[in-house]
Amino acid sequence: MKVARSTLVGAAVLVVAVAATGGAVAADPVTLTVSVTDQDGNTVGGVTVEATWETESGETETASGTTASNGNVLLDVPEGASVELDVDDDDYVRNRPLRVANASATAVALGVARSGTATVTVLDGENRSQANATVRVREDGRTVDRGETGADGAYETARLERGAYEVAVVKPGYFEAEGEVEVTGEAAATTVAIERGTTTLDVRAYDDHFDPPVAIETGSVQVSSSVYDGQVSVTDGTASLNVPVNAAYSIEVIKEGYEADAERVRVRESPASANATARRTAALTVAPANERVLVGETTRVTVRNAYDEPVAGATVEVDGEAVGETDDRGEVDVPVSAAGNLTVVARDGSVASEPVTIEGVDSAAEADGNDSDGAGSGSGDGGSGTTDDDSPGLGVVPAVLALLAVGLASRVHGR
Repeated sequence: MKVARSTLVGAAVLVVAVAATGGAVAADPVTLTVSVTDQDGNTVGGVTVEATWETESGETETASGTTASNGNVLLDVPEGASVELDVDDDDYVRNRPLRVANASATAVALGVARSGTATVTVLDGENRSQANATVRVREDGRTVDRGETGADGAYETARLERGAYEVAVVKPGYFEAEGEVEVTGEAAATTVAIERGTTTLDVRAYDDHFDPPVAIETGSVQVSSSVYDGQVSVTDGTASLNVPVNAAYSIEVIKEGYEADAERVRVRESPASANATARRTAALTVAPANERVLVGETTRVTVRNAYDEPVAGATVEVDGEAVGETDDRGEVDVPVSAAGNLTVVARDGSVASEPVTIEGVDSAAEADGNDSDGAGSGSGDGGSGTTDDDSPGLGVVPAVLALLAVGLASRVHGR
């Protein structure tokens, strides 16, 4: 019984430990023996070495130590972890950390080099300093440092391994330029000149309400960046313009009745093209089948969107109260429960239609005035008018009275 109780207690402790580590037991630590040497193979003492790795929960952890006079330092890291080794020192540096995959108790050689800096100054074709130019320092085609020039057009590199490097400079509106720089422990410097340039940008305007999108044949496009801002007309769905090179542009379709989504495109130094899309401004229209409706009856109301397409699921309100939702044909039967003018509005999400008016009437004769061509008035209103040959006529009411009189006289005479 005591054994069973001890087993249960041990299992409980294990469960708590697993829960505390997010469901995984931490890996046992192993010791890396790191030996630091310079470019000539000499051991380097007094240098701080840092080990960095990522835990299973995504957190970053580190361990560090300082090399002894023999250049060695012992660092404990999780077994099997992917570990990066680097140095933090005023005199020695690595351009890139050393990666140790699947760490185990082993010896690791970590090479370092004397550090230095250089200053890169950027000028334009008129020998003017250029601020906000991006400077990339490359080693064997790989960027090891980057930054932007200040107001004086200069950029000082970070501490790098001493030696020769390639430099690439780019600024919006200018062609990319290249040079070389020597990173030394002293005040080394170089100058790179850049020149202005433009290239062609073709923009195609589309209405992406449709699938596939349909070209927007007319209108214009607005093209903007930190070095350019212009609006160009669209012809046959396309706008073409010359823009400064090496810049990021925002593009919008400008057309009355449309709302555009801003598109972003980066233009390098070769001709570029981009698509810009827009859709008609969201809108609803309400069309009742009848303008006058007998009280107690219904009338069919149709709701359409900005593309004249039926809208299903739109809520139709009469005098502010919802009376139904449209079907797949965009239609709903609206009841007329009172005489007088009734205001009808359709809503679909945040979009509402312009109000339309339906008149509730008490008699069928009044409701008959729905014909849009004005039938029911003029010669058919019961008053005097003209016959088909335009000769004077009795009109509807006098004619009826006359017929009644003739009939009555005939009956009297028959007696």
